[in-house]
Amino acid sequence: RFAARSSSAWWARPAIAAMACGSSVDEFVHYRGELQNVRWEESPLAGSARWTALRAVAGGGAPAPAGGSGGGFSCGWDDVDDGPAEDDPSWHAFDELRDAEETSGKPGAGGRKLTRKEREKKRDEEQLREARESIRKRGWTENEVKWRSWLARRGHDVMVNDWNLYRHIDGECTPPSRDPFWLNANDKPLPDYEAGNDGPNEEAEPPMTNLMGEVIKPKYEPPRIRTLPALWSDVDGARLAEECLGRKAEAYCWRQTTSMVYLEVRVPEGTPARDLRVEMRPSHLRVSVGSAAPLLDEELHMRIYVGSNADDQSSVWELQDRRCLVFHLVKWHRLEAGNVRDASRTWWRQCFASEEPFENKVPTNAYYDTRKEERR
Repeated sequence: RFAARSSSAWWARPAIAAMACGSSVDEFVHYRGELQNVRWEESPLAGSARWTALRAVAGGGAPAPAGGSGGGFSCGWDDVDDGPAEDDPSWHAFDELRDAEETSGKPGAGGRKLTRKEREKKRDEEQLREARESIRKRGWTENEVKWRSWLARRGHDVMVNDWNLYRHIDGECTPPSRDPFWLNANDKPLPDYEAGNDGPNEEAEPPMTNLMGEVIKPKYEPPRIRTLPALWSDVDGARLAEECLGRKAEAYCWRQTTSMVYLEVRVPEGTPARDLRVEMRPSHLRVSVGSAAPLLDEELHMRIYVGSNADDQSSVWELQDRRCLVFHLVKWHRLEAGNVRDASRTWWRQCFASEEPFENKVPTNAYYDTRKEERR
């Protein structure tokens, strides 16, 4: 603007240039008039005392007018006209040129090129200005802007500030205050989904959808809920007792083969393995959870082979479904160990010493059939 303002002082420039080069003002004015097609005779100073004094000083003929300084004529900033007022419409052309130069980042008249950070800052300010103008035109309230931002993030919380506001304004969106589905033309109160199904005819919670109406599915599938049957529901306790292979009780269940005894003990549901305290001895078993009373503390009817961690034939235990403790007990008297003459000597009439023994004193044929199953 200063360049435009200084160019408006055209009646002072010829005199200063003429005094610098010592030429005639008339020749200089005539030369510049031919170049720019300007009528210098229509100057506001033409015919005035100051104009006459300027011509006299430039030509060196006439003395300075009365009232001037004795040393000659001087020209200062007071001789430069201020130009049009600030609200004059003629400045609009310079405003558009300045805005174009600032947006493109190119240097203007007498200016410097904008840096990258300055360009980004100006772009952010423009986006913020456009976003606020869009909100003003649409008549959105602050709550409606928050709802629009929440919807754009698919139901997740979002922090809306001045620099990301434009991201949540793009596109058409009907706020809930004007949505007929939310206004509910029948004046039927919407159910309180957070309170749960309190009423008998309460509607189900509507599915969450995006702007295109597509149902938003969870990123990961929900965990599969597995329903476990009751313990030993598939075990026929009467048949086990009839064949003298085991027994089914309330707290435990056991069955046997010619070389193994499988004992299952009930523990509280959800019990982790690290909380179990299991003690196995050749003729004794003890099970407890933490420091509570033992769930099982019984003397075995016959000896078992405890073994060690490096032995493949050792007795072990495992926790299944966090509700059942399973013992794999290796019989001490078995044919593989070579300490009995026949399989009848390996048969257990009872598991614990406190348990009632079977009525049979010799094993049934079903007991010998278990050896064939082990070989398979």
